[in-house]
Amino acid sequence: MDDLRARRLLERERRRHERLKMLAEGPASPCIGVCRIDDRTGWCIGCYRNIDEIREWMITPPAERHRILEALKQRRMTQPPADAHGAGAGHSHGLAAKPEEKPK
Repeated sequence: MDDLRARRLLERERRRHERLKMLAEGPASPCIGVCRIDDRTGWCIGCYRNIDEIREWMITPPAERHRILEALKQRRMTQPPADAHGAGAGHSHGLAAKPEEKPK
């Protein structure tokens, strides 16, 4: 392997490591394990993210994650929980909510 190619590979690995480190340092996912998309708003009833925000969270830069978290605060204040407006039957995107137990 020639020196130029070796230097390029090392530089690429260094950049990759820095990118992974930056992404790992960002805020954690706001997921609370109640994963259903509200058909009316398009937001998860647990974390209030839309499907694109959920899918791309792990590759979203920290500054953008902070912006999303601020937007989620606004969404929570302006929208009642999905069950309050009867939209409980949304589309699942992960863990499904546990079914309610029937009284015995």
